[in-house]
Amino acid sequence: MKKLLTIVILLLSVSAFAQSERTTDLGGIVSAEAEMGLSGPFGLSAEEELRFDHNCTQLDRWLNSVGVDYSCLHNRMNIGLTADYVRRHNDRGYYENRGRLGLQVTYTEEYRRFKFQVRSKAMGTFFDERTGEHRVNPRLYWRNRLKVTYQPMNSRFKYALSTELFWLTNDPKKAGLDNLRTVLSVDYRLARQYTLSAFARMDNDLWVTEPVDRYYLGLTLKAKY
Repeated sequence: MKKLLTIVILLLSVSAFAQSERTTDLGGIVSAEAEMGLSGPFGLSAEEELRFDHNCTQLDRWLNSVGVDYSCLHNRMNIGLTADYVRRHNDRGYYENRGRLGLQVTYTEEYRRFKFQVRSKAMGTFFDERTGEHRVNPRLYWRNRLKVTYQPMNSRFKYALSTELFWLTNDPKKAGLDNLRTVLSVDYRLARQYTLSAFARMDNDLWVTEPVDRYYLGLTLKAKY
């Protein structure tokens, strides 16, 4: 028992020290999303996002995204392909262009008023070498997310909690698990086709030399046609 207590105290001490070395930042996100069904199991999507950091005093990035998806297995499985254009503020103090391609597979199961969703996504970010050299280009991530959604009966509200792990796959110096994202959201159905989502998000760096804990508050307007 004493050995166990010693180990617990040691782990807590190491955790407290590690936490003291971390820095934090508060940001904000505003975005709009639209989905439209096509003939059969195909669909289209689009998204616009503005993200702020440095305590909401600086525009961190502007994102434009389009996607196409295919549903199967009685809508339990969805396969999607996305293409993004990102205007991102970099460490050198100016904005640079980035492109992204993503391929994702999502599987969903429902139990009463709950919905359980697992998503696996391969994502590549392509950097503009004209604005500076990048050690790894493109940067490839493998992302895995678990999301639980609950909607009370006859309610306009829907609640969700998700956690996502980011695995950097192709950087010889930093490859591995480097980020954990947790999102708590509340959706309110404004009308049949429109929903307003408010959320709190935490992005926690893992096993990096200068870890940062980033906290975001955000609003998203969603449209589904």
